[in-house]
Amino acid sequence: MGVRRFNLNAARAFVGRNVNLHLRDGSVLVNVYVADAKREMESGKPAIFYRSRSKRPSLKLLLRDVDWMEKVSPLL
Repeated sequence: MGVRRFNLNAARAFVGRNVNLHLRDGSVLVNVYVADAKREMESGKPAIFYRSRSKRPSLKLLLRDVDWMEKVSPLL
């Protein structure tokens, strides 16, 4: 059985949604809005662009730092 990896195509499924980002170091970014998932222009590495509930500019997180994403339930 192979190890499943979180890739760019899986991240694109969460664009436009509120999620909890579970990072490889064990920390969690709670209830962030995924604005975009694409490759960076300068380095070509896949990244996730997210923001908190406020309308601040998007922050960048490299996809290699993300372990998995969990969709936040709108009913909670």
